[in-house]
Amino acid sequence: MLLASPAAQSSGQVIAAAGQRQWIDCQGTGSPTVVISSGLDADHRMWSKVLAPMRAITRTCIYDRPGLGSSPKRVGSLTTDAGQQAQELRALLAAAAETGPYVLVAHSYAGLISRSFAAQDESDLAGMLLLDAVFPGIHRNFAPSYRGNWHEGGTTIDMSASERATHGGPDLGALPLIVLTAGSPHGKTSNDRRWNAEQRTAAKLSRNSLHWYAVESGHVIQQDDPARVISAVKKLVAAARSRDPLN
Repeated sequence: MLLASPAAQSSGQVIAAAGQRQWIDCQGTGSPTVVISSGLDADHRMWSKVLAPMRAITRTCIYDRPGLGSSPKRVGSLTTDAGQQAQELRALLAAAAETGPYVLVAHSYAGLISRSFAAQDESDLAGMLLLDAVFPGIHRNFAPSYRGNWHEGGTTIDMSASERATHGGPDLGALPLIVLTAGSPHGKTSNDRRWNAEQRTAAKLSRNSLHWYAVESGHVIQQDDPARVISAVKKLVAAARSRDPLN
C-alpha cells in the first residue's frame, strides 16, 4: 500500500508494511542493493554527503524509521526494539519490491538493527558495513549515559530485547564485513579504549572482515569522512560481485 508523503517531496514514498508507515527512497542500478540505516534519532539527511556516490556504485535504498525524518509516527505500541525494527525493514523492502541481495550499511544504534536482520535471515545478505556501531549490551556495561532503554521519534527502544535479537552476535560466517571505527585505534580515554575493543569484537563476527579506523572523524563518519565510507561500500559491493575475499 503506497501513501503520499509531502515531507519526502519529489523523491521517495511512504509505504505501509508490518503495521507501520515508513518513508523509503531507492535509486540507482546494479546488484547488490545497499540498504542504509541511520543512527539513534537520526534520519536520511545525515547521509547527504555519501548518498549520491553510493547510488553511482549500485542500487541504494535509504529509509526513515517511524517518527523520524519523512516517516509518520509509530502506531500501536510505542515500545519497540532492534529485532522488531529489523522485521519492519525487511517488510518495507519487500513492499517496495526490493529483492536483494543486500549490503547493509548501519551507523551507531542501527548496528543492532543490522545484526538482528542478519540473525533473522542471512540468506539475502551480500555484505555489511558497521559505522562506529553500538554493540549488544551497551545499555548494561558502558558509560552511565548509555544505561537503560533508549528513545527516538516518540518511541522507547527496549535495549534488553534489542540485545537478545542479535542472538549473541550473530555469527556471519564468511559474509563480507567492514567495521569502520571513528577516531584513533589507541583511544584517549578508558571509554574510548572500551569502545575500540568492542569494535574489534564486532570485526570477528565474520571470518571475512576488515577493521578500518577513520582517525580524523567524529562519531558521524558519513559526514566527517565520507570518502572512507564510500571506499568501504565500493569494496563490499566488489566483493559481493566477485565472490572474492576482502583484502
